[in-house]
Amino acid sequence: MTADETREIDVVVQRIADRFPGVDPDDVRAQVHAELEAFDDAHVRDFVPVLVENAVMDTLRASLEPTPIVPPEA
Repeated sequence: MTADETREIDVVVQRIADRFPGVDPDDVRAQVHAELEAFDDAHVRDFVPVLVENAVMDTLRASLEPTPIVPPEA
């Protein structure tokens, strides 16, 4: 991983942590790095941070309980 990609991954971790404040940032970092391993053999790495971010975001969205919407009483 290049220095640029490392910085991009750090930005991805921060963006996801900001979007999911209820998730421990260390857990976010671990998930990002676990997903990053899937791209170890990728020859073209330009889009790896975006692909990793999307995969982790999808995982977090699917794992969190949705907040029920309660209509206001009339």
